[in-house]
Amino acid sequence: MTHSSPTPTHAPRRRGRFGTAGLRSLAGLLLAVASILMAGAQPAAAHPPSGSVHVWASDVRVRTCQSTSCSLATTERLTNVRVQAYCQMDGGEAGRVTDGAYTNTYWVQIITPGRTLGWISAVYASGGSNNSPVPGAPVDHPGDATVDCEFI
Repeated sequence: MTHSSPTPTHAPRRRGRFGTAGLRSLAGLLLAVASILMAGAQPAAAHPPSGSVHVWASDVRVRTCQSTSCSLATTERLTNVRVQAYCQMDGGEAGRVTDGAYTNTYWVQIITPGRTLGWISAVYASGGSNNSPVPGAPVDHPGDATVDCEFI
């Protein structure tokens, strides 16, 4: 008499194509990729914003540096909105902006609601005086080690 082991009529059932461990690995990979993509959408800043300023004007353009001759950092325009601010710097005569009775050489480095890092003239931020910093953001003076603007 020969004995043979019983043969299963069907193979054990596996969960999907990858099995349970494979699905966990795939989920981890997708989470890592999503984290990297989200990190890429953030501004290129090394430290968090230091304050905020209110943009009182309409259609304020955001620049890549402290002058109207600099290129636009974004096509987004700011109108009556509070934005996060890193700092502000005096752009000197080359950075002067005049709008009606208001004039200012200071520029404020901000993050737009669309998450772009750039500069706006202090003329368009509420609360300041002509040719002086506006309240809400620290001032970066040349040679000052306590406040650092983020440069793009």
